Amino acid sequence: MRAACMTGLVVLAGLALAACTTRPQSLEANDPLEPLNRAVFDFNIAADRAVIAPVTYAYRGAVPRTGRRGVRNVLRNLNEPVVLANLLLQGRPGDAFATASRFGLNTIVGVGGLFDVASEANIPRRETDFGLTLGHWGVDSGPYMVLPLLGPSSVRDTTGRFVDRYPHPAYWIEDIRETDAIWVYRGIYALDVRLQLDETFRSLERSAIDPYVQLRSVYRQNRAAALARGEDFDDLPDFD
Repeated sequence: MRAACMTGLVVLAGLALAACTTRPQSLEANDPLEPLNRAVFDFNIAADRAVIAPVTYAYRGAVPRTGRRGVRNVLRNLNEPVVLANLLLQGRPGDAFATASRFGLNTIVGVGGLFDVASEANIPRRETDFGLTLGHWGVDSGPYMVLPLLGPSSVRDTTGRFVDRYPHPAYWIEDIRETDAIWVYRGIYALDVRLQLDETFRSLERSAIDPYVQLRSVYRQNRAAALARGEDFDDLPDFD
């Protein structure tokens, strides 16, 4: 499961009803805001069950798989400048050059990113974000947080989410940034991520005694591993 989503993970908390944990567990998990986080977690659950999941399934039913794949390719291509900026900030010029090449090739030859011709040309996709850049610079993750509709995060990663919007093409184009088009983009992005994570949600809901604690643990472990690797995991399925 990709954690940041960087990219951003939308409605990751929409899994199941939460149960209580002890204060020592909260301190060990660096979760001093657990009561508030659980309240947000419950809100996210309700929003997912009432609105987001049904809309996601309607999207899956209405749009053929090839169409959804094209949408996913476009969304990933739009995020390449964010990855590029962070790779440069992390002192990884080789990976930055490869990411710039991917963006140019997919944008021009791949019809705005609709087709991932760069992967076919053996230019692999990197994944990173400003939260990982801060970690690369030695900034601690800080307390765990659950954001409304956005799900698991931390003080460092929440800061990263804010910064990462600036190199994104949607921020450059005033006709998108200053109109309702930005909300259309965000809605499509949310549906795509929610759809990719659907089976993960179901599996965690079936297996976890306390999904809140399980998700918190998975999030922290994945972000720590991503920092050690120098990039985020890209284990979301290409098809759904």
